[in-house]
Amino acid sequence: MLDEYCEDFINKSKENYELYEFLSKNNLFLGWQIVAIFYSALCYAKAYLYKKGAPINSINSHDNIKFLLANESYAKTSNVLIYYETLYRNSRDARYKNKKITQGRLNHILDNYKKVMELLEKNY
Repeated sequence: MLDEYCEDFINKSKENYELYEFLSKNNLFLGWQIVAIFYSALCYAKAYLYKKGAPINSINSHDNIKFLLANESYAKTSNVLIYYETLYRNSRDARYKNKKITQGRLNHILDNYKKVMELLEKNY
């Protein structure tokens, strides 16, 4: 069951990133590009945490995921939560606030995404 859940989360992560790439390629909806990037990282974090022993029902909320990333030994020492939290906040801004989203902001978000993925993949 572990491999199946992890594979499903990783596939969902890839799907969300492909959505970002599609929107980006077609120069559409900067806000939704940010949301897709965040959800790609979120799904990968779920796969990571589940593989590290987190029960499936403990990774069903943003607060739980952030708590687990702050406490799982490798995630904690790598400070992945700093980058993940930036993605989370920007995704919320893109969904709920009327702040202007610039390409520069999106580039910063992509840098944070790459860091989250790099750190989690190192110990997956």
